[in-house]
Amino acid sequence: MYDINQAPGESRGSPPLLGKKKNKSLDAEKSKRRIHRTAPWIKNPLQGVDKEHLVFAPRHEASTLELFFDLFFVANLATFTTYHSIVDHSSLFAYVGFFAIIWLTWFHVTLHDVRFAHDTVLERVAKVLQMICFVGFALVGSAFAPGTDKGDNTNFRILCYTLVLSRALFAFQYIVVGIFTAVARRTDLFLPLALNIAVYLAAAGAFAAMIPKFPDDAPVDSSNGIYSVWWVVMALESIATIAISCCWRMLSFKKTHLIERMGLLTLIVIGEGAIGVTKTISRMMGKNGLDPEGSAMVLCIVLLLIGIWMTYFDNHPHGHYGTIRQQIWSTLHFPIHLAIVGLVEGAQQVALARYTAHGIVKLESSFVKYCFKDHLDGSKLTDKLLETIKYFQLDKKIQSGIYVDEITIGLWNAGNTTGVCGPSIVGNSFEDLPDSLYQVFLYSVAAIYSSLGLAIPIDEDPIPVMFESWKLIYRYFWSSFTILVACFLVCMMLIRRNKMDIFDWSAMFSRSTAIVIGCILLAFSAKHDLIYQILEEPIILPLAVCMLYVILVLDRISAWFANRRNRKSGDPLTGVGADGHGADDEEQEAVTSVVGAGPAKTEEHRMSYNPLGGSVMPSYYGAADATAYSSGAYVMPNSLPTYVYQQPAPPVAYPANPGYASGGYLPVNNGQYPG
Repeated sequence: MYDINQAPGESRGSPPLLGKKKNKSLDAEKSKRRIHRTAPWIKNPLQGVDKEHLVFAPRHEASTLELFFDLFFVANLATFTTYHSIVDHSSLFAYVGFFAIIWLTWFHVTLHDVRFAHDTVLERVAKVLQMICFVGFALVGSAFAPGTDKGDNTNFRILCYTLVLSRALFAFQYIVVGIFTAVARRTDLFLPLALNIAVYLAAAGAFAAMIPKFPDDAPVDSSNGIYSVWWVVMALESIATIAISCCWRMLSFKKTHLIERMGLLTLIVIGEGAIGVTKTISRMMGKNGLDPEGSAMVLCIVLLLIGIWMTYFDNHPHGHYGTIRQQIWSTLHFPIHLAIVGLVEGAQQVALARYTAHGIVKLESSFVKYCFKDHLDGSKLTDKLLETIKYFQLDKKIQSGIYVDEITIGLWNAGNTTGVCGPSIVGNSFEDLPDSLYQVFLYSVAAIYSSLGLAIPIDEDPIPVMFESWKLIYRYFWSSFTILVACFLVCMMLIRRNKMDIFDWSAMFSRSTAIVIGCILLAFSAKHDLIYQILEEPIILPLAVCMLYVILVLDRISAWFANRRNRKSGDPLTGVGADGHGADDEEQEAVTSVVGAGPAKTEEHRMSYNPLGGSVMPSYYGAADATAYSSGAYVMPNSLPTYVYQQPAPPVAYPANPGYASGGYLPVNNGQYPG
């Protein structure tokens, strides 16, 4: 039988010719020598200059090394959040202060990387040192409590050493940039780079001068004034660095990937909140299974995270919108990231407070029932109360386990007290309990509260401590919500470059209304009775979710009306639909019909794909077609004939060693072949 895959003269058992060709191609590939990629030792930062706009722009996207470094920032934040629950004002100030230290250090690393950093051995070594600095921050964060007796002077000295190392490294990196600019004779960059170097050296000197102020034999709370030097110096160096980039536009961030880098860190910070949600679920429902209200609270936190993501990235800038405004926009990410962390952490604490309040109510009802209604005594009383307390599994956590012995001793004493809950004992709440049972109740409350990772001093009454911490949680939750919405509003105003339309007015109205409502809710904390009534109801998280999603819904509706009206206006259009970022078919067609119409635009589009440039047509077109094309009258035929492709002229040879011109750049010849 004839085999269609068998070539003439080929034996039946031999493979087909197609297989032979494939094997030959594989053999040819094996014969080649591979050139392996290696990072250079050092690279001239002037090679990353955008010659059209005269700004440093080495890359248009963040590198994997930068993203790897960002993980160290988030790891510090997650570790510090785990070890520092915000239960009083000192812990809140410590949280904000430590966040400012690590964020501003990350910010200065980013300001250098987006302008000057290339993938070189020197840059990798610098990143290793910067990661070591953040490991030092993690060591300090475990006991960072300035101004309180919980602090440690040894940790404060380590913090100063770490800050000195980081600022000295910043100065060295700018010195390297200065050396290359000096070789290129770019005298216009000498002063701004020298100012950057001076700023970081001065900051390193200030941090070094703080080291002797933290001796081992001095109490940690005796030098409250010295702690402010950290944040004052960091604020001044940040202002100075931004001011230098604003005054010398070549050091600005116009064509850098700073916008992308800020967006990526925002995404990572939101992701850190997602990690906190998983911890909250395990704390609330890891022992006794699902709880309806607890599940609803966790769902609200998840919706908050998603709402924050949509509100931020739905209005993320695309392209350049102003040098000064870009600097302000990037600096605003400090309160944005701090507010995101505070809002998510506050939401988790609100959920835990509701869970604790439910547990306390359940515990109180059991004590009241067994003592005041059933009037149990002896072993019957202790067995019933012990069964109620065991429900909370207080011995499963180290934080709550320290109270188990006190609870057991208190129950034993109450059981051996005759008539402790006799018929003559009356009451309606835990405050009316006999002294022995009252102490057992307080220890049980402290254990329930501590089992969620919220520490209470063992010698203090847990009820007032809890109420004060809940009031603080309420305050910084709504403060974070208000600050975050206000920052989103300012960012929207900064990136707006076009005429105001219905979307802008609606966005301003919805966000301003949310800010006003947040301020009103924040003012309620001035009245103790009112705030406790609010905390008793599960309304805080759902209210925040509703306000955030009302903003998103109004943005969606107003954007639809604004797009419809703008498409009908006949004016030139711009935005996501005009540059192809995420537009649907209808919107893209409408934008193209206005922006892309006309022979001038079409010709410019065709010329952008002409490898020879100018008005020269490729040789595979006919002469008549080329003449018609250059005059703008060429019409594409329905079917093209087959032409023989002619190889274009070879490119103009580049000089072997071009070096730098007097301005520091390689002269650009527009006639060079770009292919």
